[in-house]
Amino acid sequence: MDDVPSLSLAFLGDAVYAVYIRTFLIKEKPYLKPEQLHREANKLVSARAQSEALLYLKNEGILSPDEWDIAKKARNKSSATRAKNATIKEYRNASGIEALIGWLELHDAQDRIDVLMEKIIERGRDDDE
Repeated sequence: MDDVPSLSLAFLGDAVYAVYIRTFLIKEKPYLKPEQLHREANKLVSARAQSEALLYLKNEGILSPDEWDIAKKARNKSSATRAKNATIKEYRNASGIEALIGWLELHDAQDRIDVLMEKIIERGRDDDE
């Protein structure tokens, strides 16, 4: 399982990340209309937000060295394409956090995903204030 390509891990991690955020929003704000939920989710799931989340987790010492290596490897292998509202660097960082989440998912590390996603959501809340 450790030979799964970084971009495949990012593909999986993108889905896990999005479901986690959507689940959080439904629990936190069940009264929002679908278009409002979509806007709220995009604040946390956009390439820019994911890039900021990865750098936050790294700079705060929340990621282990192995986790950072997984994210960094994916970041460096990301394609030259980018999201329409993000820089190439942000897009690559987003691929890094997605790959890490995908790797954790494949290794049945749900507890660790929970910790990382809770930190990301807390940080997002702090930014809103």
